[in-house]
Amino acid sequence: MKLLLTAIALMFALPGLLRSEAAALPEWNAAAATVVVFNPAFPESESLARYYATARGIAADRVIGIKTVQAEAISREGYDEQVGGPLKRVFEDRHWWEPATRISIVVLMHGMPSKIIRQHEKPRQSQEDEASVDSELCLLGVTSHRLPGALPNPYFGRKERFNTLPGSQGMLLVCRLDAASPATVRRMIDDSIAVEQKGLLGRAVIDLALKKGAYDEGDEWLRRSTKTYRTHGIPVLVDRNEAVLREDWPLPDTALYFGWYTGEIAGALKTSTFRFKQGAVACHLHSFSASTIRTGTQAWVGPILEHGAAATMGNVWEPYLSLTIHFDVLNERLLEGYTLAEAAWSATPGLSWQNVVLGDPLYRPFKQASMGTGNDREYSLYKALVKKHSSNGDSRALKDDLLKMAQSRGSARLLEMLAMLSSVEGKAGEAVEILNHARSMEATPEDRLRLALTEVQLLRQNHEKAGETEALMLLKKTAEEADLNDMPGSKLVPELIGELGG
Repeated sequence: MKLLLTAIALMFALPGLLRSEAAALPEWNAAAATVVVFNPAFPESESLARYYATARGIAADRVIGIKTVQAEAISREGYDEQVGGPLKRVFEDRHWWEPATRISIVVLMHGMPSKIIRQHEKPRQSQEDEASVDSELCLLGVTSHRLPGALPNPYFGRKERFNTLPGSQGMLLVCRLDAASPATVRRMIDDSIAVEQKGLLGRAVIDLALKKGAYDEGDEWLRRSTKTYRTHGIPVLVDRNEAVLREDWPLPDTALYFGWYTGEIAGALKTSTFRFKQGAVACHLHSFSASTIRTGTQAWVGPILEHGAAATMGNVWEPYLSLTIHFDVLNERLLEGYTLAEAAWSATPGLSWQNVVLGDPLYRPFKQASMGTGNDREYSLYKALVKKHSSNGDSRALKDDLLKMAQSRGSARLLEMLAMLSSVEGKAGEAVEILNHARSMEATPEDRLRLALTEVQLLRQNHEKAGETEALMLLKKTAEEADLNDMPGSKLVPELIGELGG
């Protein structure tokens, strides 16, 4: 009874504990500073633009048609004559550079080209003149703009709303609502607006690549992102294997995903049945992750959106690692309540370069914080307990409360979140014990299989014989006890048994 009363007391305290950090940000009516650009030559581009403008309350005279090529790629001359030049004239004619009527955000709609082709072959390193259309447009009103190479982004790393940034006159935040189909674009819009009203709840997945030397920078962004999730009360699964997470690996409620480094979508995210949580923000780092966008099967950004994410980022050409989007800054800004456009471009070092941001630029996934319903309630409880213990540098009290809460609610999922926390802290043995306990509770067969697979992963982590023997025994027991047909992760059991010599 005492444990039940503790749980009830926490439920009543939830609204205060979950108050969003977005409340601390200065208000900015970003929709009033947004213009939507469509391609009249591309089917449904205009209808999508007007659909989005209506959904976000953007005035009809802020929806602009710029007729250009239907292809994803455009020449530098074509960009100047058909995209950059005409749009700049619209800004000048309508006085959109002036403070009273300033436009700060541009949305490129499905049908607008995404990449500008290289003019001069065999350029010196970092002196390439190819770029994304989006990144080039970020400097539309900057008179000192020059080619080639990337220009420093004055918003990079800054912690203020974009409309208050000193010296940002002429710079724009450019995102695109683009995907393999108009239906996916509409779904991205709808999901962003729906989730923004309640706040994004779910798990994070970090897929390390274990790169060495200078490439370790990418893994470091992911490690810092893991710490940010821990601080903000988001349970996170960290894959510490060089290869991407295996295909068919069960990833329920994935609201945030960041990983690297394969050229085409692969592993768990490629699984045909995998779907992101509604409103998810996800990105796989690769030099050509956005080399094509209007596809559900090639590169990364298109497939990620086809699997249900609301927002993603990528590169249309080779960007160099240090000039790609810095995941740690992006995640920090999103969790602080910034818009997708602000978070993504404050995490991007260079402009007139290779980056694209796909999603509703006004989307603020963590603007609100709700108690949630169903499984989402468990994520709210976890977040509330983390916030309750935020001033305590020692996680033992937090873990004690989580254990009590899980037992009082009979929740294997809360225990799983506790195990994920222990794993993030480098306490694999502790995490294995918690997962073992979770499997003994009244979990669903799918939950028990996922818990067993996670336990096996942790047991194999140090490549020790004892751990691999225990993992093999657990896999054989799992295969005997459960009907594995068509369950997420079921194909992995015989595969792993074979790897372990069973």
